[in-house]
Amino acid sequence: MILQEIEFEGFRNLLDRRISFCGGLNIITGENGAGKTNLLEAIFFSAYGSSFRTNDDKNMVKFNNPYMKVTGVSNGVNASIFYNGTKKFIINGNEKERLSDYAGWLPVVVMSLNDIWIIRGAPAKRRNFLDWLLIKSHPVYGANLSEYKKILRQRNLLLKQENLDISLLDVYNEQFIQWANLIYAERKKILPVFKKMLELKGKEIGLGELSFEYISSCPDMELTFNDLKKMESLEFNRAETLLGPHRDDFTIQINGYPAKQFSSEGESRIIALLLKLIEGEIIRQKINQEPIFLLDEVTIELDRIHRKKFFGMIKGQIFYATVDGLDDINIQDKKKFIIKRGTVAVS
Repeated sequence: MILQEIEFEGFRNLLDRRISFCGGLNIITGENGAGKTNLLEAIFFSAYGSSFRTNDDKNMVKFNNPYMKVTGVSNGVNASIFYNGTKKFIINGNEKERLSDYAGWLPVVVMSLNDIWIIRGAPAKRRNFLDWLLIKSHPVYGANLSEYKKILRQRNLLLKQENLDISLLDVYNEQFIQWANLIYAERKKILPVFKKMLELKGKEIGLGELSFEYISSCPDMELTFNDLKKMESLEFNRAETLLGPHRDDFTIQINGYPAKQFSSEGESRIIALLLKLIEGEIIRQKINQEPIFLLDEVTIELDRIHRKKFFGMIKGQIFYATVDGLDDINIQDKKKFIIKRGTVAVS
């Protein structure tokens, strides 16, 4: 898909206006703090009704402004979000009651320097990456994940009680198993595809042999009532749920060694970029449309050879926020913008 236009009002420091984009590489330049990342965030907010930077929508509203509104136009779709404390979602003039009916009308993949923590950070970073990949490519996964997290919270609260009701715990266990196995079923489908893509893209960019291993807290990625019963006493002592998708992790090896411990910073950044390219490819295969890519200074620490290879691997419209003009990247369809103190202009 191609994002043809975006219009924003009251969004962060950006001056209210409408912008038209090209279908290839859109370069967004400007000094640090000018608003480059804010423009990327506005695009993502238009697509998903949330931010990739904050969990509090109020943070995106311009100071002293009573509301914000962002409208995106793509392939005959006109989608708007209005926020003044509550959100209103509109697609082609029709108001949507729920975020789930709106989110993802425009498929988007975000890449930032923080993605290195998918490789080097805690397991929660890798689970979050995998969950978002599945939410974008399999919309039902998001609803299932919400139900899973809800019953997980309820179960953890019950485990913290001094006089625990075992019969109630068994009821929770049945529901917990149901939602956990729905999550596992979707992860099982995607993991072989993910593993194969990682191997191919590692060779394509010249990084060496990359391999992937999913580490599950449950045998064969399936939770049973007996599994929970075996862990009962330990869970009572720790007052938390110790089995399920929320405890899982995955590792990536580079030439047989765990990337988390043994890859250089440059290698870790390249692997993180490859994971995001795989996210885009899986989305494309699922919906039969190219996602758009929002890149926030992600190649700043790559050498010229790897940077050229990386851009050659992206299939889809690109928005790149950078202090560098990317003059060495040979993409014919190119448009350049400059941001100064929130004002966006064609360069």
